[in-house]
Amino acid sequence: MDSQLKDLIQAVKTATKEWLTPSELQEEFGISTSTQAKMRVSRAIPYHKISKYVRYKRADINAWFDSAKVV
Repeated sequence: MDSQLKDLIQAVKTATKEWLTPSELQEEFGISTSTQAKMRVSRAIPYHKISKYVRYKRADINAWFDSAKVV
């Protein structure tokens, strides 16, 4: 039970995190870091670069996914 609670707390923290690292984006959305790099070069994915650090804003990624909807 204690383990399940810890897992749930971690899931909530992850889901509400505003900024994602490339590794976190890979874990949550399944886009490899090498594919992310290619997408950044071609400006296919929204991202922010602060100094040498790449970060993805969760709201931007969600909007990007929504805009790619095929009906």
